[in-house]
Order: sequence, then structure tokens, then C-alpha cells
Amino acid sequence: MPADTQPAQTGDAIPNPMPESAAEHAENPARFLVDELHVDAGDGTTGKLMLARIRGLETIALCRYWLAVERWLAREHDREPRDQVVDALEAREETLQEEGEGIPQAGLSPEERRERAAERNAESVAVLLDEDGEERPWSSQRGAVVGASR
Repeated sequence: MPADTQPAQTGDAIPNPMPESAAEHAENPARFLVDELHVDAGDGTTGKLMLARIRGLETIALCRYWLAVERWLAREHDREPRDQVVDALEAREETLQEEGEGIPQAGLSPEERRERAAERNAESVAVLLDEDGEERPWSSQRGAVVGASR
């Protein structure tokens, strides 16, 4: 994740109004939300990246965090929260409530996605090998090296 002080398209430092939430979610929505929303003339994303990122939010909590940052930025700039941003965030939250959190995989229900995620989290992707190239259990790491992923 880029630093919170990385310049936005406007050249200003990016604010971090909620450092605890930024740390919890591992991102600072202000990085995207500081951009203006208008038609791109070919010199930058001008809001398209922001709206694409909103469509990719994976949790309801993250949608609500983004909305809080949009409202904070509106207060800081003496304006109302932008309708297009609020509508996009509310639509994404509604989709997540209906379909489940996480990025949907074709043809899988939210329950099936959760089960597959649990399976992936339970299985190691690395294999320990001894000097002869034989697999070794993780509990005997002494003298073992990490081999190729499965």
C-alpha cells in the first residue's frame, strides 16, 4: 500500500482521517476519494479508478469505512458528500448483503466460497524438502529447505 503522504493527482498530501481504521483495513480510502469526478480527458483516471475500487470492495465494513472517509473529506472541503460516490458505496454494500462478502467466483454461493476459502487457508502451499529432495513434515524444519510450491 502506498504511503499515506503520497501525492494525489492534485499534488497535495493524502489525508488519513482515521489511522486506526486504515491500519485495520490495510488501506486509506482517501487515497482514491481525494480525486475529482469528471470525464477523463486522457491525462488520468479522474474518478474512474475510485469507482472501480468501490465496485471491488469485499466487505460491508470496508464500504462503511469508505463512506465515513467520503463524509469526512466533504466536511474538510466544506461540501456535501458526492452523490455518485455515496450511491456507489451503498450499491456495493447492498450487493454484499445479498450475495455475501468476498469476491464472487462464477457459480459459487457465498457458503461455497467460504468453504473453499477455509480449505485454502488450511492447506500449506509450500513443501519442506531434506537434502535428498524428500518431503519432510513442517514439525521437523531442522535441516530442511523450502521446495517448490505444489
